[in-house]
Amino acid sequence: MLWFCVELPALGLEVCARRMLYDERPAVLVHDNRVVACNAAAAACGIALGSSLATAHSISHGLVYFSRDIAAERVRLRFLADAAYRFSATISIQEPSAILLEVGGSLKLFGGLYGLKRALIGLFGDFGHRAEIGIAHTPLAALAFARARESTELPRWPDVNDVRTLTLKSLRRISLRDTECDLATIERFSNMGITTLGQVFGLPTAELGRRFGPKLLDYVDRLSGQRPDPRICITPAANFTTELNFLQSISNKEALAFPMQRLAQDLCNWLIGRQLGVLRINWRFTPFDSRATSMEIEFAQPQQNKQALLSISRLKLDVLDLPDEVLSLCLSSVRLAPWQADSNQLFARTEHAGHSQAELIDQFKARLGDGVCCGITTNDDHSPELAWKPTTPNARPLRMQTPRPQTRERMSPQGAVRRPLWLLDAPKATQRRHLTLLRGPERIDVGWWASANVYDPAQRDYFVARHADGTQCWAFVDANGEWFIHGYFA
Repeated sequence: MLWFCVELPALGLEVCARRMLYDERPAVLVHDNRVVACNAAAAACGIALGSSLATAHSISHGLVYFSRDIAAERVRLRFLADAAYRFSATISIQEPSAILLEVGGSLKLFGGLYGLKRALIGLFGDFGHRAEIGIAHTPLAALAFARARESTELPRWPDVNDVRTLTLKSLRRISLRDTECDLATIERFSNMGITTLGQVFGLPTAELGRRFGPKLLDYVDRLSGQRPDPRICITPAANFTTELNFLQSISNKEALAFPMQRLAQDLCNWLIGRQLGVLRINWRFTPFDSRATSMEIEFAQPQQNKQALLSISRLKLDVLDLPDEVLSLCLSSVRLAPWQADSNQLFARTEHAGHSQAELIDQFKARLGDGVCCGITTNDDHSPELAWKPTTPNARPLRMQTPRPQTRERMSPQGAVRRPLWLLDAPKATQRRHLTLLRGPERIDVGWWASANVYDPAQRDYFVARHADGTQCWAFVDANGEWFIHGYFA
């Protein structure tokens, strides 16, 4: 087996810093009134880890500080594990800040060991997280390598035995502070002059167990691979939802562009990992002292592209009445569909090429309202007035039913009845001399029960005809010999 460990050393600060609209200000993460993490701007000011919050404030007066939110870290870690599902189906979480992936079956898909490593680092970078990668034949060894930033020299297509040999050799250099040993155990070893795993491996097993107990022996055996280390694998979430709580309220729509872009990026990466497209999303804008305002957007076809999501969202946001001050922003998926990638075209579209049908539909709906666009499709009814119905734009039309045998001789030589899908609201009277009959007749019984007078004849003979004005129409003659136009062909 081949394990990758993605260690997120600054997860706590990165989770909290997502609330900042701009990342230039110095920011620190505080736990028990001590600085446990700081961003690059804070480090450049001279703020050291372990310093008190008062000391940090005295160094930088514009400092932004966050109290550690363990619950938020767990939620974010689980979200990132779901996003990494594209790389492996065997993923487990190692709290507080690591994700473990078994990737033995994924190397060919990503071009080898280092192609997969670059893809992982790039994905977490898109999410705004710095990732350290550890590679080993056991999950605990990969975790220790990631924490120690130990880079084992492995071939592009490693053999299982080579990985095991190089892992055991590299583990001997790992400090005990980068392992899962508790602080009390590390201090006891330190008092004995033992600071690395190599020194622990050299101790007699019986004496090690007698002094430190079976828990340490079990850890060493699972670390080196002498004992199995079963993991509880995650099941990806069925839907996407994420939220940003701002440090300061936002009172104009332009300022919402950056956080909306960040959430849309998260959604698109999640969709790619799950091989899904989104058909409907919901934005929720929450103020301080009133009800949240929701903005639901439906797309004509499944989407994975961030720019497509944002462009339609901005169009609809322009006509939305927002609260005076927005304190949090939430994005969630409402309707998902399996993703089917478009095949590449021989000639790529240029920047001056027209928009696709789905893009135009989405823009019309965003500007003019959801009810402004609809499609039409066939309906299972022989009556022409009821043979069509409105449908969702860009939906695949239903197939026409096979005609009865007695009407086949009236069909065109190609074997299909020609009739317009969209008819006039009411048939329009015309004169026979204005029509040149091209095909027909096709007799249709429209149903005597639908007529105001049940004794009226309910039969019509339909023809494909050309009108004197040049249009091609669908006309019929009733039992009284009167002619009507019922629809036009495009």
